[in-house]
Amino acid sequence: MINFFFKKLNILEEELKTEIAANSYISEHRKGDVLIKENEYIKVLKIVLKGRVRVFQEREDRQILIYYLNDIETCIHSLSACFKDCKSTVNAIVETETSILNIPVRFVNDWSFKYKSWHNFTINTFSESYHALMSSYSELAFNNLKERILIYILHEANEQNHCTISMSHQRLANEFGTTRVVVSRLLKQLEKESLLKLGQKQIQIIR
Repeated sequence: MINFFFKKLNILEEELKTEIAANSYISEHRKGDVLIKENEYIKVLKIVLKGRVRVFQEREDRQILIYYLNDIETCIHSLSACFKDCKSTVNAIVETETSILNIPVRFVNDWSFKYKSWHNFTINTFSESYHALMSSYSELAFNNLKERILIYILHEANEQNHCTISMSHQRLANEFGTTRVVVSRLLKQLEKESLLKLGQKQIQIIR
């Protein structure tokens, strides 16, 4: 699996490959496992080799979704904390069975100076995350909540390659930092518009 990581990131330096293999380790996780907690120092950089991780913040008993991490991605907030030796500003929880490459913080900065491919990886991570956050900001600014919920459901259905997804109203409320009552009302509106069909913790897209 680590060779797949090298290939995807176009890591060419043999010395870097040797250092990563010698100083990192792979861990396996199940749905619900906590990878990162807010206000804790980052000791290792966690890179998703395979799977899905939800990154979010908690404010006033509500969860605010920041983004998801998929194959060969790492948390931009954690990467930033590695360089500045500061506490995490986000939480990260495993969504599906996930394999994680764990790299101790002390190597992250050093490798950026020593190896071009690792430097490119960190720069690309910052760049891609910036564009993703700008896209989320634009969606928040220009789309109302009902539209955002529909876009999210369509995206999840596409990710799962199925027109029916398992999703509770409370889970959607957590994703958008609102209440279950508000989400339920908006979902019923979408159902009346013949866009969705609601079931017990399931949502079907009407195509």
